[in-house]
Amino acid sequence: MAGSEWAKIAQRLILEALDSITIEKLMASVLLHDYAVRMGNFANAFMLSGLITRMTQALQINLEYNTDILCQNNDIGPSVTARESRRRLMWSCYIMDALVGSGVDQLTLVDEKDMKIQLPCNERNFIQQIPCLTETLEPGNWLKFIPGELDSETLMPNMGMMAYFIRHIPIRKRVLRYIKHLDEAMVPWAEESEFAILDRDCRAWYESLPASLQFTPNAIYIRKDSSQLGALCVLHCAHYQTICDLYRLGAPALYKLRAAFDFPPEQRGFLRHLQEVLFDAARALATIIGEIAHHGARMLADSWLPTITYDSCRIMVYHLTQILDPRAEETKILTTQTLPLLKSNIDALKLMGSLSVIANSLCTAAETMFDRSGIGSEVVAQNSIPDDPYSTGDEDASESLPGTPIQSAPDYVLNPLSIYRMARKSIPERHAPEKAATSSAPNSAIPESNPDLDCPASGPLTQGPVGGGSGELEFGQASLEELQSLFMSDLGWTWQPADTAVGSGIEGAGLLPWAGGYSATQAEPWLPIFPFPQQN
Repeated sequence: MAGSEWAKIAQRLILEALDSITIEKLMASVLLHDYAVRMGNFANAFMLSGLITRMTQALQINLEYNTDILCQNNDIGPSVTARESRRRLMWSCYIMDALVGSGVDQLTLVDEKDMKIQLPCNERNFIQQIPCLTETLEPGNWLKFIPGELDSETLMPNMGMMAYFIRHIPIRKRVLRYIKHLDEAMVPWAEESEFAILDRDCRAWYESLPASLQFTPNAIYIRKDSSQLGALCVLHCAHYQTICDLYRLGAPALYKLRAAFDFPPEQRGFLRHLQEVLFDAARALATIIGEIAHHGARMLADSWLPTITYDSCRIMVYHLTQILDPRAEETKILTTQTLPLLKSNIDALKLMGSLSVIANSLCTAAETMFDRSGIGSEVVAQNSIPDDPYSTGDEDASESLPGTPIQSAPDYVLNPLSIYRMARKSIPERHAPEKAATSSAPNSAIPESNPDLDCPASGPLTQGPVGGGSGELEFGQASLEELQSLFMSDLGWTWQPADTAVGSGIEGAGLLPWAGGYSATQAEPWLPIFPFPQQN
């Protein structure tokens, strides 16, 4: 409650003087955005994201302060630390905008081509105030106005964890945009398809991680000692979550994909490959999160992790009960191996409950899903899990009619846990184009050619106490019970809940401390990486 009062005061100070734009106010707005997400106040978080991007444009921190990157003339411009802090602040805003947009162009306000600053340096150089040069967002590139001969071998050691995380974000944006426009894409088994290109880019990024950023015992020890273990966890979880998003092509029923591909008989092997990689990535997520959970709840403080953990559970349960034959001996062995990972995920969600409102509801949903699936018992509910296993049966049937919406809106391609969708649910007087496709439009106007349409949620989320037009951040906009009701009626097997998420700092000073660069001797990977079968 004390934190809520501080947040109210900070937001009021910002909104009362919108025409006074400063770096400090932008930093405070970023922290308020993260706080609103943690407290389940998604409408506030969505509006703050727009304010934040406008402030970055007004301050022009997407540009270097001047061409004196190495601060050779200390009399001109801010200090080394101030320059690097501005870069980190801008990159934090870029990450926020990209993840709020979730692959929907309409909701994205910051374009990569406008990011004309170098990537953050490693933590050692930052703390010791050592000016240095790094690459820009595009690998192998650097600021063109920098004089002298440069090469990647010179610049790469200066880059830390945050730089590598930032480079993953545009790949994730492309993956999410691809999965929302399958009707425009080539068949995924084609050698030069969008799927194949994105798959190569994901793996190339992962293989580019230096030894100090790999998930090994050495890296875990070093990052915990430097208060960056949570950031290391999110760095690797981001990769495997993006792999899950890309390989969801193999589970169209799980994700209710629009324009899902039909796999001909000769491509059944490719379909099995998609399903196996999706399952292995979900297991990798559970393994990483389970290991990090042993080091304490604060290591799981990032507000993206609850939805990643829940999605890992969904994929594993779905694969064991819907893709495989539960009666087969191989499935029973695999189930025995997977059960500890499912239980570990649920335990991790319980740990996250004190750090994020959404974690409590997702934990309950995961436990219910696990119990109803019958995994670990003699009777596995292979054919009894509906698309929406938590449905109460009270929903208006017209809300789930298949077809293509008459009017296009982001609601149709975003999951209910995205910031945009959650914000829409808390607006009582929203303009609702989805009603035109169900209630207002005659049934004959709804095409039946797309049975995998993402149906929007029904009805607005009942709001908690909201302060009249003051614009103040209110504690508990949506109560736990209301969020639980939303999840139980709107998730089930239908949605992938990590399209939109917001990263946050883990036990470090400043915003999003994804820095690093500490040398570490290459060791045998601790994490059991599941081999991905080669595509034929």
